[in-house]
Amino acid sequence: MANIASRNAPLVRPRVYPAGRAVVVLAACAPELSGRRLAIEGRRVQAIRFGRLALLLSFVDGGAYAADEIERRRDDAAWLAAEARLLEGAVERARAHGAVLPMRLLTVFAHPETLEESAREQYARWSRALARLGNKRECVVHLYAGPHAPPGGSPYVLRVAQRVSRTGRPPALKGTSPLVEHARHVWRECAAIASATRRLPAAGERGALWSAAMLLDEGTVEVLARRLERSVAEAAPLGITTYLETPRAPFSFV
Repeated sequence: MANIASRNAPLVRPRVYPAGRAVVVLAACAPELSGRRLAIEGRRVQAIRFGRLALLLSFVDGGAYAADEIERRRDDAAWLAAEARLLEGAVERARAHGAVLPMRLLTVFAHPETLEESAREQYARWSRALARLGNKRECVVHLYAGPHAPPGGSPYVLRVAQRVSRTGRPPALKGTSPLVEHARHVWRECAAIASATRRLPAAGERGALWSAAMLLDEGTVEVLARRLERSVAEAAPLGITTYLETPRAPFSFV
């Protein structure tokens, strides 16, 4: 008897793919994106129809993206940064035309046939995830005790999405000082708006109180921003620095 994934898999007409190429899958998208072509940092990206989804793909040299070669290059910061920028840029460009579910960085298939097989198996899960997350945004909130440079530098998926913990528990702040109480209050205010939260480890940053990625409906991003604006005025006498990063696709929640 066919399994559930097989029963839910779409009927897909045979396609002709570029010969001898591996495939990087960047996102699953709403079907209206099918047929679109983008150029991101000099690389061609295209969306192909797959049932009621569109898959955002980049065709690459199979040898350069073989599993052992990817593993070898995970310590190559410049190469990883370029791949992360490609993913982020493609997702944001595609999102202007419909709902988008980002894939994990370096979701690579050695052959298009392998992609087709996996896409059939994952079709139901991707469809559910796209419906749940495709129109969501994630914001990152940072609180520091004392002055602190704005967060940034490396691409977002390397700096945040690959580092978030799976926990949404409140930060373990010790003490009852006004500074600590304010940090707890801001957490409660932000977490109440978000539909999900994921903590970002401080990794030894001086003065870090807490950082978290927060999953939001499109319309609540501005609500979060207004609440943080109010908290900044309250935090100024306590010496707390607050940052809200630009909303992005839900990279941390896929």
